[in-house]
Amino acid sequence: MQKIEHQGIVDEVTDKGIKVKIISLSACASCHAKGACSVSDMEEKEVNVAPSGNFQPGDQVMVVGSSAQGLQAAWWAYILPVVLIMAALFVTFELTNNESLAGLMSLLILLPYYLIIRSADKAMKRRFQFTIKSINE
Repeated sequence: MQKIEHQGIVDEVTDKGIKVKIISLSACASCHAKGACSVSDMEEKEVNVAPSGNFQPGDQVMVVGSSAQGLQAAWWAYILPVVLIMAALFVTFELTNNESLAGLMSLLILLPYYLIIRSADKAMKRRFQFTIKSINE
């Protein structure tokens, strides 16, 4: 199984878990012209990891997840919402023959979808678990 790794810094260590800050870079962020361009994107993200090992705040670590988790995350965050939007659009248009209502309903379908995703937070946290390892390993 392939692994996805991101370098990060331990921010906080508690009994419940370890918070690691990783810097997510777009392709533009490493460009030599990023200072003159407003498109460059560099975002700091926080990842919660199950407590393991002897890590201290400030330690540089590698956050590790499986590529299958990445595909699952893409499914839940991008692919399924687009499928729902398109299905709602076509079904509503076929039933009502009203383009405005079909467009509105296709967007409104996202409200219950994201509310359900939000309410399934604990299940998602169990499904998407990361590990950390020391960079020196």
